[in-house]
Amino acid sequence: MLTYANKKGKIVELHVTRHAYDKFIERYSLAFPNSDLPTRFVSDKFENIFNTTTKVKNLNRKEKIRLKRHGDDTMFFRTNMFTFVVKNKQVVTVELSGKNMRHLNKRVA
Repeated sequence: MLTYANKKGKIVELHVTRHAYDKFIERYSLAFPNSDLPTRFVSDKFENIFNTTTKVKNLNRKEKIRLKRHGDDTMFFRTNMFTFVVKNKQVVTVELSGKNMRHLNKRVA
């Protein structure tokens, strides 16, 4: 179960959308091309990585632009490799945020 503590210290439970799992699988394989992530371990790996994140508090210019795209009630949780986008108590997508990896978020046709 994914949770975070809000400003008041209350524990908030998060749900994960299918899109977020799909993007996590896709981007995990791009970030770690030589590792195998079996389907039965995806949710465990997702939870383990999310539990190492911290909420992004001081947004830079590009993050503020992304915030407008996702909506004002959106939060970003980041680890050194991934950014989890949370909106309305749901993890809606996962993006690569590691150094020299942001370009891999764009889908190549």
